[in-house]
Amino acid sequence: MNRLNKMRIQNKLTFKELSEKLKEKGIKISPDSLAKYERGDREPKIDKWQALANFFDVSVPYLQGIDDKPNTGYSKEYIYKCLDDAYKEKWKDPTGQIMGGGFDKTVDAYLKQAKIKKPSNMNKEFWQDNFNFLFDTPNIKRLLTTKDKYSDNDIKLVLEYTIFLNFTGMKQIIDYYNNK
Repeated sequence: MNRLNKMRIQNKLTFKELSEKLKEKGIKISPDSLAKYERGDREPKIDKWQALANFFDVSVPYLQGIDDKPNTGYSKEYIYKCLDDAYKEKWKDPTGQIMGGGFDKTVDAYLKQAKIKKPSNMNKEFWQDNFNFLFDTPNIKRLLTTKDKYSDNDIKLVLEYTIFLNFTGMKQIIDYYNNK
């Protein structure tokens, strides 16, 4: 089944409201057509799929129920989950080396350098409050928009590398060369 119903309900929209919001964006889909799309009584043409996917900020395959990734890239929530998992668990980087001791040391060094007190329970809010800078870096921006699929371990390695660059001074060197 497609995910139109899920997305419409998540956004607290009736068929009529969704139709009106789409119309404001120059997309004409009647409330009746939307209901038929949701029930599977009618299959939208690709331009309608794309318009609906753009409206809900997800990919067409996700909306069609084909893919489990909502957009072309990884969500911020998913990246924060990988960050949390990488800190709390042992994992293998893509070269096969066991990580875990290295990642938490990298994070701890960043926290010390940034003068951020490490709480006893590092939860989602902690990561969001203290590591949102990651989403301003090219490596993580790429994860948000990529069409490529990466393993969780690949994402964890990119996170560690990005944190390491941010607190070591390598960031200033890289910024210097990028702005030259």
